Amino acid sequence: MSNNRDNLASELRFDSSEALQQHSSELSLEGIAGPRVRRAPAFVDQFAAIIRSSACGSAGAPDYTDARYYVDRAIPKSGSDSDAILSAQADNLPGVKQCLTATNLAELPAGSHLLSSGTVVQVSAVYTRSGTKVYVFKYPPPGAVAVEVTGTGGGGKYTGSILTGASTATSAGTLAMPEGMTVGSSALILNQEEDGQTGHRLQIPCYAVGQVVGNVSGTPIVMIRGALGATSGATSLAGSGLSADTSTWSRSSNGTPVTVSIQTRTYWDSTGGVLYAYLRTLSFDARGLLISVSAESQVTVDTPTACQ
Repeated sequence: MSNNRDNLASELRFDSSEALQQHSSELSLEGIAGPRVRRAPAFVDQFAAIIRSSACGSAGAPDYTDARYYVDRAIPKSGSDSDAILSAQADNLPGVKQCLTATNLAELPAGSHLLSSGTVVQVSAVYTRSGTKVYVFKYPPPGAVAVEVTGTGGGGKYTGSILTGASTATSAGTLAMPEGMTVGSSALILNQEEDGQTGHRLQIPCYAVGQVVGNVSGTPIVMIRGALGATSGATSLAGSGLSADTSTWSRSSNGTPVTVSIQTRTYWDSTGGVLYAYLRTLSFDARGLLISVSAESQVTVDTPTACQ
């Protein structure tokens, strides 16, 4: 019964903007003979809309991959005051509810598809000569964004979120991310430094700045170049005994932090008659960046004995 009412309401819906547009197209400019001349529509058909992550009414259908988006016609949430900041919801009123395709003019030249599902946009109708309505909006995709890296995916790929809102940071105090920003939409994060490498070299969690380079089913894809490197589970290159140590380390193949013990100097103690060596341990994170140098440790190399 409900479906019948909805269908009937949809059939009886009176689109005032469409009617006025059609009426305008049938008018002729007075005193001009020949074909009718289209006048401008009485007003522009425009409305708020919410970007979807899937096609209209088709379960499992793929999203667009170019500047087109599926959007739901939207209205302010019930109970919103006239001076309240806009909080939009899909309009579910029978006969008004509508899911449609709209083109983002800001992404048209590049043919990109970078906006997240849930983004609220202002849609307008552009009319063809035959009266067909084509829907457009203009919403520049995000440029550089701050992200929080919280998990791992495939090699060099991470899961996390885009930080939104304005920072409340001041010049005083020590940096403590996210400095007033809030966790926004989930994102797939690609670390360019790990291209072609297995494993993961970033500390979890950490923060980075990157560029939105894609959007799949409403999930933004953000490309970053490095962040805080992992420091736990280090490989030790110390060596011991007579034989040379054959262990090696490579950032591309090992993907772990590493510690290396090296001799920094020698000293002959003429008073005590002892030759000393001094060692330090250098610690590198999984990105191969030096993170710490230990204090010296003293090793006795030789103690002379009297000739017999």
